[in-house]
Amino acid sequence: MNRPEIAPSLLARVDETPDPLFYQQPRFVTHIDAATIEALTSLYRERLPAGGDLLDLMSSWVSHLPPEARYARVAGLGMNAAELSANPRLSEHRVHDLNANPVLPYDSQCFDAVLIAVSVQYLVNPIDVFREIQRVL
Repeated sequence: MNRPEIAPSLLARVDETPDPLFYQQPRFVTHIDAATIEALTSLYRERLPAGGDLLDLMSSWVSHLPPEARYARVAGLGMNAAELSANPRLSEHRVHDLNANPVLPYDSQCFDAVLIAVSVQYLVNPIDVFREIQRVL
């Protein structure tokens, strides 16, 4: 299979500081406005399988999942342990830097859905991460 090429300049970041340094301190903020949160939660309500196994990539202290929905498993993969620990929707979590290692630490075909909404633009190797998403679905 041919690998799509993306010009490196399109993935360049303004701040090339290693991600673990930036995420060392927890930031308990939302990165999108209330209307966007509502739209995202509605989309999740419509599309995510009830009782399914979900992977929330680049997760933090909030996952924007519908409050009434129940899932068998919600695994969170993010950069700050304190933020992940504060997320009440996660049944498990791991600190993992996708920019340093795009390989997801999960078995193949173990999730019904993968969420990656707000921080996708920070990926430096998005194609590699998307291939991993395909593998775990």
